[in-house]
Amino acid sequence: MHSRSSDPLLAPSRTDPLAAVIELLRPRTVLSKIITGAGRWSVRYAAHEDPGFCVVLEGSCFLDTDGAGPIELREGDFVLLPATPGFTLASDLALRPKLVAPTQTEELRHGTRGVPPSMRMLGGYFGFDRTNAQLLVRFLPSIVLIRRGEPGAARLRRIVELIADETRDRRPGRDLILERLVEVLLVEALRFRPSAAAKQEQGLLAGLADAALARALRRIHEDVARRWTVADLARAAGMSRAVFAERFMRTVGMPPMQYLLEWRIAIAKDVLRRERAPLAEVAEKIGYQSASAFSTAFTRQAGCSPSAFARSPA
Repeated sequence: MHSRSSDPLLAPSRTDPLAAVIELLRPRTVLSKIITGAGRWSVRYAAHEDPGFCVVLEGSCFLDTDGAGPIELREGDFVLLPATPGFTLASDLALRPKLVAPTQTEELRHGTRGVPPSMRMLGGYFGFDRTNAQLLVRFLPSIVLIRRGEPGAARLRRIVELIADETRDRRPGRDLILERLVEVLLVEALRFRPSAAAKQEQGLLAGLADAALARALRRIHEDVARRWTVADLARAAGMSRAVFAERFMRTVGMPPMQYLLEWRIAIAKDVLRRERAPLAEVAEKIGYQSASAFSTAFTRQAGCSPSAFARSPA
């Protein structure tokens, strides 16, 4: 048998739902740059898979993301887009945007050249392990906005500036430091969301903002292999079965057993891709009594068999 201390599936960080999701995603920075604007300007970026972030260093501008609508960003504001949709960045949203593509330059200027910028921000994109990239869409909000005066904003700005420093300076250990900084950035951004935002959204973060649901979510992550029932989780949350099931669905956006299934399959994907473990061993670790039962559930959820998934390119 595997002990809780030696089995990576049962490591302490996995019992914290937010930390566990970020651990499976294995974030890393792929691009970070200074973006400036002067005069009147408007640019449009197409949607792409990589999550993005920005922090406004000086001035202000507008951000209009598909599906979320326009917001004005001011100095000190921080934005995280866990799965970047198409968006417009502009000094004036009434202007017709110019379609642009991400570049590898260290600084990007929009608008009038040769004059001091009226807006300056640091923006970047993350890379994620594609094995469980769907967790971004299923478990996290579409946009995280933290205003300058809100708790955590100053900490986030310092972390982003450290990321910028490491990106510019190719010192020994740079990639390792960047990976750790991005993990810290994501945790800080997600846990310091205003409580009002959690009430308006569905997903894991909204569930964790609800003290009763958070107890049930943590129990799932503490012992993912247990043969959980809705009644078991309702008792952990201190509710009746019916009230718990309705509240979980309304807040997290899926039934409790669906959340458990998706988390089990996410762990299984990680193990299959990275450890090439036997199916029976994977099945036991995540709560299935047989390899065949696990294979059936995995195929229904992932669209291919565990063996085919393990052989597929990362």
